[in-house]
Amino acid sequence: MTDLQPKGETLSLQAERRKSQRIPAVARVEVAWHAEDGTYVTEQAETVDVSAHGGLLRMKRGLPLRQVVELIRGRDEDRSLARVIRCGPARPDGWTPVAVELAVPKETFWGVWSWSGV
Repeated sequence: MTDLQPKGETLSLQAERRKSQRIPAVARVEVAWHAEDGTYVTEQAETVDVSAHGGLLRMKRGLPLRQVVELIRGRDEDRSLARVIRCGPARPDGWTPVAVELAVPKETFWGVWSWSGV
């Protein structure tokens, strides 16, 4: 996994800035990152909604803002670097919402082929 350089601007947690259309989509994705102690951690997550620029994930644990993660999706193990831009509190059902922004926008990463009409 390689490092993702910050873009120099911080995203406000209050302001919603959509760079591309978001659509509801449920897909499994593996999330991998290096913890503070250097250990390599992986967790299976599920998407709630996605866009060409990122997605909202349901995870068992929260991650710190700006944490760099690697997303691994599908049988072909398509990979993308992303950074955490928002992490909500754990919900009563045990899931934590984690929003990620892809390092390089990719319309096909999530397996969604059409972004219109939703």
